Amino acid sequence: MSEGLKQDMNFLEYPLWFQNSRLATHQDDGYVWRGRDGFVYRTGYKPPTKTDYMFLCYLLLMSQQAAWQSELETTRYEVVKACGMVPGKKCYDRLEDCLTRWKMVGLEFRGIFYDGNEYDIMQFGVIDDWDIHKKSKKLRVKFNKKWLLCIKESTFFKFLDLKEIKQLHSALSIRLYEILIKTFQGRDVWKIDAGKLAGKIPLAKKYASHIVLKILAALKQINKHTSLDVSLTVRHPERGRAVLIFKKNKPALNTKKQNETSDDVQEKANEVLTLIPNQHRSDNTTELVSYWVEKRGFDYVRRNIEYTNERSCKQNGYRGYLANAFEQDWAGEHPRQTNSTHNIQEGMAVEYKGDQYRVDAMGCIFLPDGACMPPGLVRQKLDAGEFKVIS
Repeated sequence: MSEGLKQDMNFLEYPLWFQNSRLATHQDDGYVWRGRDGFVYRTGYKPPTKTDYMFLCYLLLMSQQAAWQSELETTRYEVVKACGMVPGKKCYDRLEDCLTRWKMVGLEFRGIFYDGNEYDIMQFGVIDDWDIHKKSKKLRVKFNKKWLLCIKESTFFKFLDLKEIKQLHSALSIRLYEILIKTFQGRDVWKIDAGKLAGKIPLAKKYASHIVLKILAALKQINKHTSLDVSLTVRHPERGRAVLIFKKNKPALNTKKQNETSDDVQEKANEVLTLIPNQHRSDNTTELVSYWVEKRGFDYVRRNIEYTNERSCKQNGYRGYLANAFEQDWAGEHPRQTNSTHNIQEGMAVEYKGDQYRVDAMGCIFLPDGACMPPGLVRQKLDAGEFKVIS
């Protein structure tokens, strides 16, 4: 089973689970967490924590690999074993408690969801129901179809590597990993106040100095155990405040796939580079293509280059567009819209429900929280008249 798990950006930006396990043990009767922008998270039982998150990820991956079936049948043994735990009564009881927690979770959104639509209110859960057959001991889990559809049909998503997540032993490092994976979509530098980051996680720390120490420890784990390579600079604009500046470093290209030499990778990269227009070939583009040939293979890279050649209308933004296509597999996940009448250009200003946005060099539009709306979706909204071109 592939370890690549598709996840909608909403469920990385807003917490589906909480890293404070002590809080969960004292919330048997339910818990409410209110985020910004109209997001409300409610539980009728203990809020899910790291262990519950790992179980959920595996079950979601099962659904994804089974053509997004909402109803799954498995065993407690399979789930516990796949999540790196020792099968037995203790872990089986914890899995059952986990399913009860997810069954009692309710999510509420108000305003603009990442599907581009605006809602007065939208509510749904995660798991509708589950049971264990007495004789066969088969475990049946039924996901909420609305929640599952949000992920399946998302045009604004990331693929998570469960192998990497399993190596992050700290709950805070996993939550920070989710946030960084989402935030470094279309950008390499991210600046945020320490207090605001604590609220986003959420992390219950009163002083900025305490927050910084926790974040540094979590980031160390992320850099050690995942493909992310992020440096952190801390600035203190005034007493009691800290501003964190995260910088995504360029990926190293010396990691070899099993049974594949660096010469094999470079040969494939050289072959697929012939598809890139001459004016866009550079050392940076070659490095980018080599990285993705090694990570996802020749066919994956080829189709995204062809997609970029067809869709990118930016003379100076080709590499940025291509990088985003590789990152999100636009060729595989985004519908082609060759009949679009709009050519988006860097600096183009558009208006949507009274708010103004500008198209960046990659053809994307960055939302207020820093999330990137991909060029394909921007064109859709222009064609549908949802975006009004100002200049």
